[in-house]
Amino acid sequence: MNTNVGRNTPRVAVIGGGIAGLTAAYELRKQLGPDARILIVEAYDRLGGKLKTVNFSTGPVDMGAEAYLGFRQDFTALLEELGLGGALRTPSGLPSGLFVEGALVDAPKDTVMGIPASGDAVRQVLGEQAAQRIDAERTGEAMTWTPGQDTTVGQLVEARLGRAVVDQLVSPMLGGVYSCSADDLSVRATLPQLAAELDRWGQQDSPFYLVDVIDAILDKRRQTPASGPVFRSIDGGYAAVVDALIDAAKPEILYNAGVESLSRTSRGWYVEPIGEFDAAVVATPAPTAGVLVKDVAPVASDALASVELASSVVVGMRLASDHGIPQRSGVLLGEHAPTEAKAFTFSSRKWPHLNVEGGSIVRASFGTLQQPWYLEADDRALLSYAVDDLEKVTGERKQPQEFFVQRWWGGLPCYGVGHMERMGQALNDVEGVAGLALAGAAYQGVGVPATAQSGVAAARKIVQDLS
Repeated sequence: MNTNVGRNTPRVAVIGGGIAGLTAAYELRKQLGPDARILIVEAYDRLGGKLKTVNFSTGPVDMGAEAYLGFRQDFTALLEELGLGGALRTPSGLPSGLFVEGALVDAPKDTVMGIPASGDAVRQVLGEQAAQRIDAERTGEAMTWTPGQDTTVGQLVEARLGRAVVDQLVSPMLGGVYSCSADDLSVRATLPQLAAELDRWGQQDSPFYLVDVIDAILDKRRQTPASGPVFRSIDGGYAAVVDALIDAAKPEILYNAGVESLSRTSRGWYVEPIGEFDAAVVATPAPTAGVLVKDVAPVASDALASVELASSVVVGMRLASDHGIPQRSGVLLGEHAPTEAKAFTFSSRKWPHLNVEGGSIVRASFGTLQQPWYLEADDRALLSYAVDDLEKVTGERKQPQEFFVQRWWGGLPCYGVGHMERMGQALNDVEGVAGLALAGAAYQGVGVPATAQSGVAAARKIVQDLS
């Protein structure tokens, strides 16, 4: 492979072939034109990173992210630009559930990621004693909050509303997004709307309580209802997005290739052991990125090395019958449920385009930052857990016709206290390094649109540096 830097044909290495790297390559192609040489260096034998679509006999099913937030118009615009607008799908609208004392109940709607404004909103889930504890907050000491401060979601909610709210509501809901418990996650990083509202109330002289803050957020939500679907998915799965990005970016691709280091040269960058480039986008998990940039951006390296990664497992199953599968999009279980699984997604209930004639698609999720051992279990053990837990939740014993086990080693960065400040330091450090950019799930959010946008931003920095 010729890795010489051409004076009129810029050559850029994109290290990492997940959604961040793919969108970076696509944006680089748009900005630099057809003659630019764009190489994606991928450590594994496929592109897509934490996006994985599996072809069951009835069609493709995502085993990683399966949807994105519909208000992310930037990502919708990207999909339409790639010719996938016609493949966008919306969910059935069935409610999600919680498993409470052996029964499925609706997940309460009037909460902020499980944090309620009153006991009435969650009495069915938590019971009378916990509901009274929530309402009793206003009889205790008022809150103190200094604008800009941070704490974990678990610490905040437990102190104000009780431990039951954390374990039975907030952690299951946040865990479905971050594979971490509320005790691991920063208020400011994971619930920015709550942090902003706390800042506003904290500036006032009058006493206030957490339930007041939550009620204010919910009131704003009622006054500005969503203008479109909350979630959207893609017919054909995220594999369709990966394929479309590859087709549009037209990169060179080097599979099963590890990058050992990045170093400056007189004309650009040397990517060891690949060759010399004008610029490089590092779109790897944060700790790996920290190792790669340690000689050229030491502040960024230290910040990235501090990021913890949560691991998880998804077991996808195709069932011959949908009998007994609840009319729900799924059920959140959390770490404290009497199950090994932390959640089930009833995929063919949730997404009409996945509806299997006479059958059903179900996904079981296992593992969190504090429970990584599920990744060590073999496939049959994980399938057994999934089948046993599905029986506990639904009362139906199922024998899957097909199954697939997907392990996500270090799948998601944990957005702990101080995470956004550290990532800001990393990005600021690299901002001053010409021809180098960072992208990935650690910087702007773990969702697919946020991760994709980080790739776009990285590519635009590179284009500006090259110009």
